[in-house]
Formats: sequence, structure tokens, C-alpha cells
Amino acid sequence: MSKIVLTHLDNGIRVVTNSMENFESVALGYWIEAGGIRENESNCGISHFLEHMAFKGTTSRSAKQIADEIESVGGFLNAYTSKETTAFHAKVLKQDQGLAIDILSDILQNPTFLADDLEKERSVILQEISQTQDTPDDIIFDHFQNVAFANQSLGRSILGPVNVVSRLTAGDLREYRSKYYNADNIVFGAAGNVDHCELLDLASGYFSRFKTYTTPIHNEQYKYVGGTYSDIRDLEQTHVVIGFQGVSSLDDDYYTSTIMSSILGGGMSSRLFQEVRENRGLAYSIYSFSSSHRRNGVFGIYAATSAEKLEELSDVVACELMKICDSVLDQELEKNKTQFRAGLLMANESNSSSCEQIVNQTLIFKRPIDRDEILQKINNITTDDVKKLAAKMMSSNVSIVTVGKKDAESVLKTLQNHGIR
Repeated sequence: MSKIVLTHLDNGIRVVTNSMENFESVALGYWIEAGGIRENESNCGISHFLEHMAFKGTTSRSAKQIADEIESVGGFLNAYTSKETTAFHAKVLKQDQGLAIDILSDILQNPTFLADDLEKERSVILQEISQTQDTPDDIIFDHFQNVAFANQSLGRSILGPVNVVSRLTAGDLREYRSKYYNADNIVFGAAGNVDHCELLDLASGYFSRFKTYTTPIHNEQYKYVGGTYSDIRDLEQTHVVIGFQGVSSLDDDYYTSTIMSSILGGGMSSRLFQEVRENRGLAYSIYSFSSSHRRNGVFGIYAATSAEKLEELSDVVACELMKICDSVLDQELEKNKTQFRAGLLMANESNSSSCEQIVNQTLIFKRPIDRDEILQKINNITTDDVKKLAAKMMSSNVSIVTVGKKDAESVLKTLQNHGIR
């Protein structure tokens, strides 16, 4: 059994915990509503840069001391930046949760941003950008997001462009941190062997030190655009993403989109996997995805194949896209609902997954969502719901990106032959 509790502190911090039986560990962390969408062209990549710099030292700990302290108790410390949030999280045994909270609070509240550390980490991030650029199945999604939401913060890379990252200063980081790392913009989450009241008592001193400034409201609305982009390279395979406007995290069709993606390309028994790989041998890797944000989203299909097979693959994908607008079988709908239910239940076997889930629900819906409420939404999805959503998505402008020898226009022509624009 699990017990989920949410508390709103006086300074604005939201604390959400899931007390889970039979766990020895606690997964916990801070989630700040400051990701890529808070950036503009002049500071694109600053959220990610700030995430990196948090581990480079504080007024009381060096970078080495931070690593030594958490690892000396067998713990794990990490962070990530997304379009909407930056997260700093840890996993430790129950008796060491106080240490984890102390370290996480320290790196968020007391970073030093020393000049030498800044330049070293800048070099690391530039290497990370180069690595992404050299990895076709990574960079293609940056290209795709940029095509889908051109000239908007939602379309820009989390890592940022080289020219911007190269000139960000410690002053820029401090200004950005002061603007967004405020109590009203933070959710603290914990899951596992944790007691909500005990955690509040243990961490109240740390939580109270966060500034209580009112964080600026983010009002930008994202317009899905669509189009084509070709990154021509001399590669053995051509990587391709074909996508459409999806749904937001708050859309009534959010779960329908998840089920549709599962039917189309969510596993080995999915339509695309069976037709593209098993029946025709056109690709080793092919899958669909539904990516949702609070104000918009995308639905897409990724595959990689040889240049000479790209048009045939595109033709098969187009056929499957059109088919799902017209036909969804009751048995495949139920199978994919069962897969979703199993995934939801299995996620509760990981306190890290549970922690992230209750935090994201608090960020998006203002509260943790009861599992039975989610299951009821899944149970209510019909074959007509899936077909209607598929048709709605296919009516949006298509986004096509290729990385390899073949350009996106060849894919577009094939899709247009099936009525996809």
C-alpha cells in the first residue's frame, strides 16, 4: 500500500510524498518550474548550464565533497533539465535522507559559480552539444522540435546553441536563478520509506530559506507550425521523424493519445513494428511517441533505414497512419489498455518513478492523481475515440525531419500521395 500526501507551505513550496511499504530507500528531490520554455534566444541553454553548475561547489562544499558525501552512504545524486522543469534528485537509504536533503538544499541555495569552475563546465557542455550533434538519433529530435514549433522557446534545444553557451556568464546564471528558483516555483517530492510529517520536520529549516519572491507568470502560447528539414550527411542509414500536432498534458485526449501511440508503434506487437520490421525488414528501429507539454504537444514516428528503402518505409508508415483513422479493433484496444495498466502498476515498484510521477502530477494538475482515477480514464477510451483523435492529428501540417543521405522532401511526396499534408 502507498499513502500520498501533499502540503502547501506558507512560503509557496509544495511538498508531496508517497509513503510506500517494504522499501528501504527514499527517492527525493527538488523540481523547479524553470526549463527551456523560460528561455529566449539570448539565453537559450541557461537552465541546463545552471543545472550543471549546481554540482560544481557551494560556499561550504567543493564538487568533490558533494560527490564523496553522497557516495559514502551508498547514495545517488543527479539532475536533469527538460522543456518545463529542472530537477535535482537523490536516492538514499532511509537513515540518510537528512544528508540528501542537506546536500540538495545546499547546491540549490549556496552555489558559488567560481570563474574557473564556470569555464570547465562550459567546456563540458560544449562537448555534450558536440556529442549530440554527432549522434543522428539524438539530434533528429532537436531538429523535429524546432520544425514543429519554429522560432519559439518550445522548439529550441535544451542544450542551447554553441554561440550562446559560449558567452553565458556567472552573472547571467545568478540573475536567472534569482528569477526562477523561488519557493512558489518549487515542488519537493519524496517516495519510498518516508513519513510525510517526519520529512516536513526534518526539512522545514531548509525549505524556509528559499526566497518568497513571486515568480513571473509564463504566458507564452505555443503554435504548432510543421514543415520539413533535412540534415544531409554521409551515413549508412537515413533517420527520419514524421510528426503532427499532438495534445497537451491537460487535454481530455491525453490518455487517448498514449493508447493510440501504443497501438501504432509502442512495442513488438504494434502495427508499425509488425509491418515495417517483421513483415518487410525495412528497419531495425521504429516506434511512435506522444510528447505532451502543458500548452501543446506532438505526436510522431521515428525510424532509421537505408537511403534506398526510405520511400518504401514512408509509404508503409503513411498507410498505417491512414488505417488507424478508419479502423481500430476492440481486441487491440483492450490489449494496449492492459499494457498501460500493467505499466502503471509496475511503476509503483520503483520509488524513483513514483516520486517523479507524483511531482509531475502536482506540477501539471496541482495535485497527485489517484491511480484509480487514471485507470478509469483509460477504461473509458473507445475505438471511436482513438480514430477521431488520429484523424484530427493527421489533419494538422506534417513535420518531417531526416538525417542522412536522403532529404525530407522525398518523404513528403510519398505522404502526399496518401493525402497527408
